[in-house]
Amino acid sequence: MLVMILRAVWLFFLAGLMLATTTYRRDDTFVNGTVYFVDADCYARMTRVEWVVHHPFHSIRSHDFENFPQGIETHTTAPLDWLIALLAVAFAPFTPHALDMAGAWISPFLGLATLIALWAWSTRLRLPFRHAMLFLLAVSPILIQAFRLGRPDHQSLLLLLIAGGLAAEWTLWSRPGRLAALAWGVSWGVALWTSLYEPLIIFALLLPLRIGFLRKATFSRTWGLAWGVALGIFGLSIAFDGWRADMPSPEIREYFANWSQTIEELGHLSPISPQFAGWLTWLAPALPFLLIWRYVQTRDSRILAILALLVATYALTCWQIRWGCYLALVAAMTLPFALTAIPSRIAASALFVICLYPVAQQWDAMLHPDETAQAARADQTLDNIRLHDVARALISSDRTGILAPWWLSPAIAYWSGQPCVAGSSHESLPGIVDTARFYMSTDPEQARQILAARRVSYVVAYEPDRILQTSSSLLGQPVPTHSMAETLYLDPHSAPPFLSLVFSNPYFRVYAVN
Repeated sequence: MLVMILRAVWLFFLAGLMLATTTYRRDDTFVNGTVYFVDADCYARMTRVEWVVHHPFHSIRSHDFENFPQGIETHTTAPLDWLIALLAVAFAPFTPHALDMAGAWISPFLGLATLIALWAWSTRLRLPFRHAMLFLLAVSPILIQAFRLGRPDHQSLLLLLIAGGLAAEWTLWSRPGRLAALAWGVSWGVALWTSLYEPLIIFALLLPLRIGFLRKATFSRTWGLAWGVALGIFGLSIAFDGWRADMPSPEIREYFANWSQTIEELGHLSPISPQFAGWLTWLAPALPFLLIWRYVQTRDSRILAILALLVATYALTCWQIRWGCYLALVAAMTLPFALTAIPSRIAASALFVICLYPVAQQWDAMLHPDETAQAARADQTLDNIRLHDVARALISSDRTGILAPWWLSPAIAYWSGQPCVAGSSHESLPGIVDTARFYMSTDPEQARQILAARRVSYVVAYEPDRILQTSSSLLGQPVPTHSMAETLYLDPHSAPPFLSLVFSNPYFRVYAVN
């Protein structure tokens, strides 16, 4: 009885810790009664969810609110939409802003679900040092970013599903059973429904490892059940959301490389970056060696599979920073096996605590930002407030196309209900390119032709430096003088005659197209 109480207290503590870490920037999300999401993709997601709330079982295979007027064939899928919509229904009796609140809270709740799932799995298997795994899950800055308040992004759902899939994989290797097979099938089936990128790569990495180490056991009835469930769910995903792999458009092929350089999560990370220690503790470089030593001690082939997955996700993170949260998840799940290689449990526990120092340092910087970071956060908050004012001014019963910087367009579309030429997805690159050409243009006639071709009714002007820098990188052209971006923001009186200033605040100008 005492053991059960202590387990409950520990789980309660970890849950409270994760809620505290995932909501540490709640003042950036809840401002003057309005919910502001973390990035542009979140607003695109919430525009989908708004439609799903009223049409829950209709597939959304295209977006007409980005790349206007053509729209896009989207790769976004239904599972996270449904979860947010369900949470909005649960919030509805308590707040008039149920949809926004659901979008804000979905990722912290998925983080809690991941924590509870790994707690249940590790407790059932009585894994040693499982407390280290759960603690790192609750404090790793890169994982907290994925589960952060105000970030309705499919990354949080994928982490839950991949954690469940890896836990079930480990269980099936050692204790094959129907329950583990069902968990494996549901986890990987829904993960592949949600995205055919990170889950597919991890899934593909596991397949040769399983066949190589389990051999004939891979083709047992239990594994057959697991595969049957996964393939059944994946087949349902194709029936509902359609096949999501298609040939990219000429604009995507031409400009994707340039555009990706402006996206931080698609950047590279040095293999010896100190950031790894800030995410994974000082144990990060030692984990592979501890796992090798543990394999020497036990000859357990599962240890080599874990090692291979750890090294692979590390290499993928060096290639693209977006893989960092998956590396942190895998690293956390290796701790119960890596720390067991150290003969003394007391020494291993003490080593883990000491090695948390760089994580604590990163949290100190996050909780107590310097003046520059504080000023940037304050500017971002004011940006959000002023952009919300712009979007509200554009609300209309008529359908009116809007041209705005691509990273602002999803928020404008969500708040105003009007479609935008640009968007935040790579499928919107044709619209993003036309938007960049408009802002970079020095020829009013060329600018007018872009607006006419895109059936634009309103143009949003913003501080030109970032617009021009981003547009220059995308188009591979030098920043011109007297561009449309500069004229519309800095000198409204010199705007071309086909543009009329109809709204202005300290951060934005809105022009109607005559």
